[in-house]
This record gives sequence, C-alpha cells and structure tokens, in this order.
Amino acid sequence: MNEKNQHTSQENTPKPAVTGEETGIFVDREGDWFYGERPIFRKEILETFYASLRLLDDGRYVLEWQGRLYPIAVADTPFVITRVDRITNGAEETHILLTFKHLEGTEPLDPSTLWVGRDNVLYCRVRHGRFPARFSRPAYYQVAQWIEPVDNDRFALRLGDRLYPIAQSTEHDAAFRKDGAA
Repeated sequence: MNEKNQHTSQENTPKPAVTGEETGIFVDREGDWFYGERPIFRKEILETFYASLRLLDDGRYVLEWQGRLYPIAVADTPFVITRVDRITNGAEETHILLTFKHLEGTEPLDPSTLWVGRDNVLYCRVRHGRFPARFSRPAYYQVAQWIEPVDNDRFALRLGDRLYPIAQSTEHDAAFRKDGAA
C-alpha cells in the first residue's frame, strides 16, 4: 500500500470514543507521571504511555489502548525538554536536537514552532507537530544562548544564517487554531 492510500485508509478508520472511565493517571508540570499519588517510573511503562498518547482536538490528553481512549490529567504537557544540542554538519547547516525527560533518543527541533507561553516559558511542537513540549529551565538556558532580540519585545532563534521568530502565546494560539489543530 502506498503512502497516500495508507493516509486515506487511516482517515476512514472510525475514531474510538473516549471512555468515561477515570484512569487515575496524572502528569505534573515537570512531566512526571503518577498513578494516584504514586510515581510511575518504570521505563517500559512510560514508553508504552508515550507511544499510546493522543491529544484530542478539544485539548484533552488520552491514552489509546485496544481501540479505546482513556483520559488522563495533564498539568501542562507530558513532553518536557531536558537538554538541547546544537549540531552543525559539514555543509554548515545547523539544527538543534531535543532530549526529553523519560524518553530515549532525540528529536530535531522545528524552530518555526517556538513560542513563549504563560510565565515566559518556552515551548515548541514535537512528534511531527502533534504535541506541545515545554523547555525545562536548564534546556531553556542552553537554547537561550542562540536567541537574539529582534526589537524591543520580540526575539528570534538564530541557526546559521537564519532567524526564526519566537511567537508570543496569543499569536501561537491563533495560528494553531487557524491551522485546524487542537
């Protein structure tokens, strides 16, 4: 099946309904997962949760499991960036790799998705733009060395010869809604 048919097939698949069942799973502002008051720290469980995580159009987070959607409580976002690494390849092309709390591997930053949210916290979109991710304080300080003022109240990320404007929360929210995303 080619990629176009695969995409169409996924669109025609009925979406499961959200169960009314309370899971007792909560993700705090720092990206730590809990069941009730007990921390969830087993790597394989967290990997399963991240693999089945969905963000609904109404802003709710759910875990998709065996054809059903189970709601979870999330204080901010389950994706917290703990480290950034600036990489320059031989062609002088520069990009930034993001490392996340609780997850193996890295993901390249899409600098066009950066925005400043409430309390001047820096965010971006991850997982092909499906989820917001918050920069932890140490990760923010790492990336801040490449941020430049554009005017009195505007900033941009410099990567090589390019400047990527950093949106303010209201601008980001309006653009995100305009694109039809959650």
